[in-house]
Parts: sequence; C-alpha cells; structure tokens
Amino acid sequence: MPTALITGTSTGIGLETALLFARRGYRVYAGARNAGASEGLQKGLADGLSLTPIALDVDNDDSVRRAVEEVGPVDVLVNNAGIGGAAPVELMPMGNIRALFETNFFGAVRMMQAMLPSFRERRAGAIVNITSVMARVTLPSHGYYAATKFALASLTETLAMEVRPLGVRVVSIEPGVIITPIWTKPGSAPPEVPEYSQAWARLMRAFGAQMEGGAPPEIVAEAVFRAATEDGPVHVPVGDDAEVLIRAHANPDEWASIFAEPDEQRFVDRFTALCGADVLNPPSLYARRRTGVG
Repeated sequence: MPTALITGTSTGIGLETALLFARRGYRVYAGARNAGASEGLQKGLADGLSLTPIALDVDNDDSVRRAVEEVGPVDVLVNNAGIGGAAPVELMPMGNIRALFETNFFGAVRMMQAMLPSFRERRAGAIVNITSVMARVTLPSHGYYAATKFALASLTETLAMEVRPLGVRVVSIEPGVIITPIWTKPGSAPPEVPEYSQAWARLMRAFGAQMEGGAPPEIVAEAVFRAATEDGPVHVPVGDDAEVLIRAHANPDEWASIFAEPDEQRFVDRFTALCGADVLNPPSLYARRRTGVG
C-alpha cells in the first residue's frame, strides 16, 4: 500500500486531501498540531479509511523530527500547513511577519529537509507543496503572505530541478480563493491608517467576490492527487479565479498601476478589462462558470 504524509489536516484543504488519498488506496499519516481533535479525521477513521492521525507542529524542529521518525519513508509528502494574515507593509508587526514565514515557508522547509534523504535513497516519490495563487500574484495589504508563498514556490521549482533526475517529482499547487475554515479564523483587521483604506477595501472586494458560491477544497485535493501520481508541470494553478489572475498579472507593471488607480470606477473598469472577467462582484467565477452565467 502506498503511503502519504500530509501536514495541516485538521480542516479544509489538508483534511480533504487526506481523505481523498485514503479513499484511493493510500495509507495516510495525517499531521496536525492536535490531530485527535479533528472531527473530519475522526469521521474518516470511523468510516474505515486508512488514516493515522499524528501530532505534528511544522514550526517545531523536535515535533517534525518525532513525526518523521514515527512515520518512516513515504511515497508522497504534501506540505499543506499554513496560516494567513493581511496588513499594509508599513503596519504589520514583525512578530506577525515572522509567524507567517515560520509556518508557511520554514515549516515546509523543515518537512522537506527531514524527508528528502529517504526520497533520495529510494529514488522515487513526490513532494507537493500547497502554495497559493499569491505565489504568482500579489495584492495590496497582502504582501507578506504573498512573500511566503513566492518563496515556497521558488524553492519548489529549485528542488524540482535538483531531484527530478533522482526520480522524485516536486510540484507547487497554487489555489485561488477556496472556501475553508481559514476565512472564519480571527486574524487581519482593517488598517488604522486611513491612507491605506482604499487598498484594503480593494483586497477585501477581490476576495469577497470569490467567496459567494466559491470553490470547495475538494478541487484542490484532486489537483494534489494528480500532481502526486502523474507527470505534469511544476506550477499548477487551481480554480477559475487563480487562472484568470495569473493571466492578468502577465504585465506586472500594468497590474501595479491598476491597483494604484485613485478613481474607484476606473479601477474596476481597468481591472475587469485586464482580467477579461468580472472578478470584483459576486457570485464567484467558480459559481458562474458552472451555472453558465457570466
């Protein structure tokens, strides 16, 4: 039976990915800070899926070491654990910035460095890093989160160059807005400095429009499974909005100019024209394209 180790499996994308791999014949080691508290994992176990919840905090060297020793070599490593956060560059506290990088970037690095010796020795396997469309596109007030994802996507590409000759596949999965519990967790707040209010409002509008009838985490789980089991590109956008935004960002100077546009209606018109779709008003592109509307 093939094996997979997946981080951040309590809810959302990580949970759905763990369940999908287990349903398709994998023995899944489902890592989370408090895996035993995940109702989704417990239901999967009750349904007879081959799931083994393990305590795993990717921020902690000892926790990663213990988990890797417990699990041993696997066929697939999925780095999903991550946190969010938004604020203007000037205003985000250094502690918050460090926390973003600690989990989103260094956490994945810890896992890869711990698991790569076994992949290299067996000359087989796959490492799938779940990054974000923000690994290719940034938005106002989202610079630090995007920086963590840009960093991980770049590292993913480098690692793919290094280990593909050894038979190891490495892929960056880049979802757009996906409806998961991360959106209900406490975190970012509007900036107290009024000069940044317009940029913040545009960030919230872009995200909010894609949340009404938004894409479910199952579509990301499917993309992860394909990346782990089939040859394909190193960078894999997931979601209608992700594909649109990446194409629109092909001219980064124009992208930056649009978001600096002082007039709101001109911003909307220019952004919509560049994207070739209305991504600023609900319902989401995912909903519209599946109902044939818009």
